[in-house]
Amino acid sequence: MIKAGIDLGAGSIRIVTEEDGVVFDEASMIAIDEKGNCLAYGNEALEMKGVTDPQVRVLSPMHDGRMDFELLGKLFDQLFYQLKLFRMFRKTVFVLSYPSGLKPEDVEQLKEQLLKMGAWKVYSDQEIWVSAIGARLDVSLPVASCVLNMGERSCDIAVFSRSRIRKQAKSADAGLRVKSAIRHWLRENRQLTVSELTLEKICRQLGCVTPRPHPKQMEISGISTANRAVRREIITENDIAQALGPLCEEWALWIARFLRSLEPDQQQDVRMRGIVSCGGTMKLAGLSAYLQSVLGCPVYVTEDPAMTVTDGLSILISRME
Repeated sequence: MIKAGIDLGAGSIRIVTEEDGVVFDEASMIAIDEKGNCLAYGNEALEMKGVTDPQVRVLSPMHDGRMDFELLGKLFDQLFYQLKLFRMFRKTVFVLSYPSGLKPEDVEQLKEQLLKMGAWKVYSDQEIWVSAIGARLDVSLPVASCVLNMGERSCDIAVFSRSRIRKQAKSADAGLRVKSAIRHWLRENRQLTVSELTLEKICRQLGCVTPRPHPKQMEISGISTANRAVRREIITENDIAQALGPLCEEWALWIARFLRSLEPDQQQDVRMRGIVSCGGTMKLAGLSAYLQSVLGCPVYVTEDPAMTVTDGLSILISRME
């Protein structure tokens, strides 16, 4: 039997197998020609975004909470063939993690699509639940456990107890808003527009939410909004902290409202036991400490926040008989 987990995020797709661990971790993108044929997928397709050829379209199967099943089918066809997930005389079982914003009918259609492609069985649950498993929380306890998942295009928080989600909330896109805030700050304060790749580098190298006494810096290039000329600028971690300040405050207020909506005993449990956080956005330096100072309760970050959902899938497929 082949056991595989699919972490179906809006920004990326990760596939993990029992035998080999993570076998695919790339952008959820596919490039197609005018006839609908697949030209590239994953990071290769992402690199083609913005090409001037009108016959080439680079698309994501999931956009604005909606699923394009035709595109997803083309992407799955390529992935499953590359990874050899369907083989003669072997049954393939999938465990699927999906964003909480996906409609129940879309989830069922997605499972049906996988079954028609050759899967023997398909199990599924939303990524906030799989995050709790990946964080190795014992959600069967009678006390409340709180999980915050801040991914690239999803931001969810939930309280678990006795193996159930007791309360849950969803906020606007997390990681995408980080890039949007930095883009806005550069335009307003440096009169500069930059590429998506430059924004990625800024987040990775200077991602910070609180000022530092000795901030790191980097040189970036972009297009001047004044004269459309190419210009270089030096920016620092403290610039990014200034750009992200209002967004972090908004996140903290949203989490605080969620905590206030809990039952008194649940609030007490979370104050005592803290919030376990994961998702790629939690890699921003100082974010967990900032949230902890504002919320007044411990905020813990999983060992590898960007891979917590994938870790949860690995745990689930290892438990299958």
